[in-house]
Amino acid sequence: MNINDVVSGFRLLRKTSIKEVSSEAYVFEHEKSGARLFFLENDDDNKVFSIAFRTPPVDDTGVAHIVEHSVLCGSRKYPLKEPFVELVKGSLNTFLNAMTYPDKTIYPVASRNDKDFQNLMDVYLDAVFYPQMRENPQVLMQEGWHYEIESPEEPLRYSGVVYNEMKGALSSPDDLLESRIMNSLYPDTTYGWESGGDPEHIPELTQEMFTEFHGKYYHPSNSYIYLYGDMDIEEKLAYLDREYLSHYDRIPVPSVIEKQELFTEMRRRTESYPVGTEESTEEKTFLSLNWLMGDSLDTETIMGLEILNHALLKTPAAPLRKALIDAELGSDVDSSFEESVLQPFLSIVVANSEADRADKFYQLTMDTLKKLVEEGLDKTLLEASINLLEFRLREADFGSAPKGLIYGIAAMKTWLYDGQPEDALYYEKLLVRMKEGLEGRYFEELIQKFFLDNNHVTMVTLTPSKTLAAEREAAQEKLLAEKKAQMSQQQIKEIIEACKALKERQQAEDSPEALASIPVLDVADIRKEAYELPVVEKELMGTKVLHSKVDTHGIGYLNLYFDAGCVSQEHLPYLYLLAELMGEVDTAEHSYAELANLKNLHTGGISYDVVSYTRKGEPDSCQPKFRIKAKALVKKLPHLCQLLQEIITRSVFTDAKRIRELLLQVQTEVELSLQRSAHQVVSGRIAAYLTPAGAYADQGGLPFYHFVKDFLADFDNHFAKLPEIFGEVLRQVFNQKDLLVSITVPEADYRSFEAAFAPLRQSLSRLTFPKQRYRWKLARRNEGLTSSSRVQYVGKGANFLKLGYKYTGSMRVLETLLRYDYFWTKIRVQGGAYGAFTSFNRSGMMNFGSYRDPNLKETIEVFDSTADYLENFAASDREMTKAIIGTISGVDTPLTPQMKGEMADNCYLRGISYLDRQQMRTEILTTRQGDIKALAPLVRACMKENVLCVFGGEQKIKENKKLFGAVAPAL
Repeated sequence: MNINDVVSGFRLLRKTSIKEVSSEAYVFEHEKSGARLFFLENDDDNKVFSIAFRTPPVDDTGVAHIVEHSVLCGSRKYPLKEPFVELVKGSLNTFLNAMTYPDKTIYPVASRNDKDFQNLMDVYLDAVFYPQMRENPQVLMQEGWHYEIESPEEPLRYSGVVYNEMKGALSSPDDLLESRIMNSLYPDTTYGWESGGDPEHIPELTQEMFTEFHGKYYHPSNSYIYLYGDMDIEEKLAYLDREYLSHYDRIPVPSVIEKQELFTEMRRRTESYPVGTEESTEEKTFLSLNWLMGDSLDTETIMGLEILNHALLKTPAAPLRKALIDAELGSDVDSSFEESVLQPFLSIVVANSEADRADKFYQLTMDTLKKLVEEGLDKTLLEASINLLEFRLREADFGSAPKGLIYGIAAMKTWLYDGQPEDALYYEKLLVRMKEGLEGRYFEELIQKFFLDNNHVTMVTLTPSKTLAAEREAAQEKLLAEKKAQMSQQQIKEIIEACKALKERQQAEDSPEALASIPVLDVADIRKEAYELPVVEKELMGTKVLHSKVDTHGIGYLNLYFDAGCVSQEHLPYLYLLAELMGEVDTAEHSYAELANLKNLHTGGISYDVVSYTRKGEPDSCQPKFRIKAKALVKKLPHLCQLLQEIITRSVFTDAKRIRELLLQVQTEVELSLQRSAHQVVSGRIAAYLTPAGAYADQGGLPFYHFVKDFLADFDNHFAKLPEIFGEVLRQVFNQKDLLVSITVPEADYRSFEAAFAPLRQSLSRLTFPKQRYRWKLARRNEGLTSSSRVQYVGKGANFLKLGYKYTGSMRVLETLLRYDYFWTKIRVQGGAYGAFTSFNRSGMMNFGSYRDPNLKETIEVFDSTADYLENFAASDREMTKAIIGTISGVDTPLTPQMKGEMADNCYLRGISYLDRQQMRTEILTTRQGDIKALAPLVRACMKENVLCVFGGEQKIKENKKLFGAVAPAL
């Protein structure tokens, strides 16, 4: 194609090579409809499509978020209740979701199968342009909000998926703080509104507002279409034009995002967040300083500020972070640089502080920055931050997310604001510019301009309140009571009938004709053989090495698994503490700040954790490991191994001030993460009741949090014992006995690893210690963990191997069916929870769980009725085929080089062979209706064990206290 060629209505505006993403880039415009299209052509078979719209909110009703959910609830070609769910169940997708941002909504899909990819594209395009939500008010009721009432005597309640999702999201103080920060910085533009929706305002959204928003913004003239990968682009352009875009004429869409007028002086805000009635409010305030800075189209400045954020605040060597920590303003300092908005902003947050420290926080920040400008920044610190950013850009490892997806989202950083999409993907010249900046005062000038001379700054203070949760609930109850009192009997009857009709729709089966509209692959399209893991067992000077032979593009991924089974039960909290402190304290040769610089200069990162592995089929087995994960360029493996040797053998744990700082940070991190990952805490607690490995892993969860809290409460006494205990633990863990090493590099680079690793291995002692016998009090329990959350995370489970049942591949299919059929309908659609899940593993653990759930007892009843659902389970061959394909989609998630190495490690440690994986795959592919029904006795037996854990709101848990053997605050 040549510039200005028109292909199927699309005019080619630009084409260029982008070596940073190994692609040829094409920018098109559809002349009739005004749709924009950006295509990255390359040989990646993991193809990506997305369509995005600029969707600036003008209120807090969350309309953009609710529309995002709702367009996927049936469309012109696909008249099902939830085509999205049918796709998830029956597609080989490698990504399938939708995301609402403060100013845009993106609908991305990805697949390695050509036919599947085309199917996904068509369902999503039909959904966004022709959704049933425009004609069916029940969609807004389900996905957004509705009055919930079953009889005239009952009080009115609110329910709805997004309503409950945002109740959960804004229960977390850090999420709430971010929302208030944006409101403070952008009081006059779209960014001042909560795009996800504020639960206090979501019920203000009407059907008319809902459909008007869709009609206004979901037009091709306001669309950004993205394609990535190995595909016939002319065929795709013809399809887009023929099926969708040619049916629209270009129109003006008033979606331009206005810039915020800059402040002339700092502004202050104080807000509150709820804490439990039994929690202390001392040292629980969050202080934040926030600057609006730069322009999203100025990619050089954006990269400079990103590096500056890391150098000033994100590393133990960061001078501004250190100054704030040393001043003891709070327990932790964090920062974020948000560049995915028109005018980016940077926030510094001090956690666990007091409101009266705000002025000192501001003054110390400004004084420190002035001093850094005057004296100059440490060039080694800046170089380390640039190196780390460069490593991550070149590695392009985004875990399970397809890299083509991440490139597409990145392109929106410029494209959405009328810049060129490709500009957000170039980085080579920018990195050169950053390195040149080290020679002069480039970064000091950025500080001067965007921090010291910038008046567009806000101080947002978030204070804890023990009464806010109760006051808010009481105010809502009063409001709803007043609304009900103003309603006539006929109006109340209509609401009851509307709720009943909604439930009937939710429970009704889609017609066979509607289900048949969703295209389904054939099981014959699926590979029969399990993928091989390219791993070879080797030995290096008596140490077992797992070598995963993968093309890693010049990077080495090194994992060390030290045997932790010699550490006494009494000292396990110290083992978990060691994992938090490793690499964060001084060594005999370097300060912790120097160590941080060395790590960022020579590696792509090092992490430390404690993990416990269970052998397949052996629920009472437990293999505890102290794991070190590290990565570096192959040529820098000697630097990495030298650094690890220093940290492992020469760390010094005698700096009381530093260790206290780190403990305070750990405490804060647990408190902030709990609201976001409470479902994981719940699953972990259930495993801890039933298995040794679960009990061992749980020692790093809530018990470890309480250990840290007790340590800090009596710091001097605990710290005095630390050298002796750590000395013992270090000797027991860091030795050659039972050490397992994993290296992921191509065969040609293995010798480089051997040479680099040999000195590290030689530095480890050869001492041997006896294995410990851990005595866990395993027992069936049910526990209610109370918090200030407005939603629940409900978990129930058991170990089916201990009940006499066996693991089969059909359980993976059951996971798909429950998550996207029974649980989806009962817990998400009807119950209003954000989601529900289930898992079965080879160690026998079965977990049912819900996420951001307004209910508690009702969800447990759904779990308990699962066996009844299975006994009556009926599905056509077509529906079973969909479930099998959807399951294989999860099994065959594309793996990055690092993920391949870690999967090989996991299989080795758990005793899972290729034959085991092949057997599971064969069982998945041959699962029939009878195999699912046959799992009913297993599920019934597990539910009868009554092993239960719930994290949730204090009031809701106490209302249901009869369900629990114990109720206590989570923290």
